[in-house]
Amino acid sequence: MVRLPTYAGCSLTLTIAVIYHAFSSRKQFYPAMVYLSTSKISLVLLLNMGLVVMCVLWQMIKRLFLGTLREAEVERLNEQSRREIMEILFAITIFRQDFSVSFLAMVTTLLLIKALHWLAQKRVEYIETTPTVPMLSHVRIVSFMGFLLLLDSLFLYSSVKFLIQTRQASVSLFFSFEYMILATTTVSIFVKYIFYVSDMLMEGQWERKAVYTFYLELIRDLLHLSMYLCFFLVIFMNYGVPLHLIRELYETFRNFRIRVADYVRYRKITSNMNDRFPDATPEELNASDSTCIICREEMTTAKKLICGHLFHVHCLRSWLERQHTCPTCRALVVPPEGGASTAGGQHGPRPDAHHAGNQSQYYVSSDPI
Repeated sequence: MVRLPTYAGCSLTLTIAVIYHAFSSRKQFYPAMVYLSTSKISLVLLLNMGLVVMCVLWQMIKRLFLGTLREAEVERLNEQSRREIMEILFAITIFRQDFSVSFLAMVTTLLLIKALHWLAQKRVEYIETTPTVPMLSHVRIVSFMGFLLLLDSLFLYSSVKFLIQTRQASVSLFFSFEYMILATTTVSIFVKYIFYVSDMLMEGQWERKAVYTFYLELIRDLLHLSMYLCFFLVIFMNYGVPLHLIRELYETFRNFRIRVADYVRYRKITSNMNDRFPDATPEELNASDSTCIICREEMTTAKKLICGHLFHVHCLRSWLERQHTCPTCRALVVPPEGGASTAGGQHGPRPDAHHAGNQSQYYVSSDPI
């Protein structure tokens, strides 16, 4: 596989050669520029050189703010790139009347900026799960998110300004929408990072962090769903069915619906926690490991789930904001309506069950929301 420095060197050599040929054969500036803009070979080489310049700038930005990418970040970049390229190809078919060299350059720029956003989100997730992070990493990621927000704002302003000046539907609708989505995503990532830093300064004792994170993601999904619906209707009225939006619209709606359902379920479970989950007796605390598996701290008082496991009440409340299963055995905290009685969960699995230990008949997989 040809590396970028080698490809960039070959492209630069060919570009210099075609420019030299144009000026040496035409002698004057204007005829040479006409030749460069009309010759197909010259156009291909110049466009290729423009792409190389953008890729080099992208690599420099990545190196400056992120350094060496981790394997998970590279995988995320490859997966998202393949999917995004297909969606952009669908978008090009919708705006084929506006297709031009400048449109192609703007689409390429959008794809590269999106790739930076994917890396920023993945890097913040990595920082949140790393026990010790150097101060330089914090400075770089904050600067990176500020840089991305500046890019999003500038391109969004340019696209909206063009729409206002022309007062007609054009490809600027597509770019306005995309950069609006990117800007809200950047703000969401930054606020989530602030939550992480605040919790770190409180030495992990911020009990309301998960609540605020949940509301942040809920508001973000609601904004994205609203923007997708508006853009879908605008494009449908002016151009036809936007095929490239159907999958994104469906996924955004599904995520929002799942978050709302999780929130309703969480409120239902935590509204009467004292009545729903009994306090553990001193004998039960002494009989079991008195360390809360969620916070890894000693328990003097605890709540008992139907599966028999014990947790701090505030830890359990925080856990239920994200999951509705036991942190230890993954049994449902509250059995499904119409299911078996909770007694089975309290006394362990049924004789014919194949789950080991304290896992109950209500075992389910735990996927993050």
